[in-house]
Amino acid sequence: MDRAQDIVRASKRQSVAGVTQFPRDLGAHATLLIFDKYKYSPPGERALNKVGSTGFNSQLVSGREAILLPLPSNIEDSYNIRVQGYDAEISGEAVSRAASGFAGAGDLTLGNLASSLSAALPGFDLDSLLNPDTENISKNVAFLGRRTAEKLLPGSARAISAGVGNAVNPKASLYFDGVTLKQPNFAWNLSPLNPEDSVLLKSIIQTIRKNILPSYSTAVGLPRALLNYPSTVDIFFLGVDQSYFLYYKTCMVQSFSTNFTPNGLTMLRGGKPASITMNMGLIESDIHTSEDYGGSSTESLDVASLTQDTNGPGAGR
Repeated sequence: MDRAQDIVRASKRQSVAGVTQFPRDLGAHATLLIFDKYKYSPPGERALNKVGSTGFNSQLVSGREAILLPLPSNIEDSYNIRVQGYDAEISGEAVSRAASGFAGAGDLTLGNLASSLSAALPGFDLDSLLNPDTENISKNVAFLGRRTAEKLLPGSARAISAGVGNAVNPKASLYFDGVTLKQPNFAWNLSPLNPEDSVLLKSIIQTIRKNILPSYSTAVGLPRALLNYPSTVDIFFLGVDQSYFLYYKTCMVQSFSTNFTPNGLTMLRGGKPASITMNMGLIESDIHTSEDYGGSSTESLDVASLTQDTNGPGAGR
């Protein structure tokens, strides 16, 4: 893309109402921040924010406040999937195996679980584990009863293992506990060249502050009894193929810091800062899932088909 096209694109952006950009000669590559009044959306319903086929236009920012800045110095993507290791042990593995047979069927009753465990573990007695007494210790001690013995006589399970020369296999497994909301962080180094640039940058900072902070609200006649949620912000990268970078979901700003002297105490005429560093920490309002990247959902599976007995491969599992 040549310089002439950059100028044309920049001029079109400057002409869109409600958009403030810095610097004025920003060019083709930019970060677009669109602030909007908070609206609740149920978890799982927010999609990735993408500029439509019409690209950047007034409709995209209609009724909102938008800011155009250079691309941040750090564009990073990370996911925090909460997966932990745990020791399932013999009984835990049997429970997991039994439960998997009822996955999606909605019929994981205690009776069904006991029936499956009895098939998986010969001599298994669910009542003896739920209501242990001394008579059950001798029956189960060689296998499941070490856990029962441990409840009655703390430390006995280890003593039994030492005495017989073996230990219950811990059956190490994985436990998935969800996905953490992503927390993007952006940094910009901005240098006004003249007093007009300083005024423009001041306006942008004020707009950000206004949108990321809560406002007061009156309740039952009591002034300032409530705090209204801050605005949310949608983030887009312009002038790049964002599919080669990353997409964001609607965010709320967690932190915003402005360093007015990143290079020491340097000033423009009139006492305005010669350079400013802005750092913004955000948190997305919804998690990313496989469906956001072409994966399929199991929400539409027919539960009846999972429990129907057929003569095909895998029937009766």
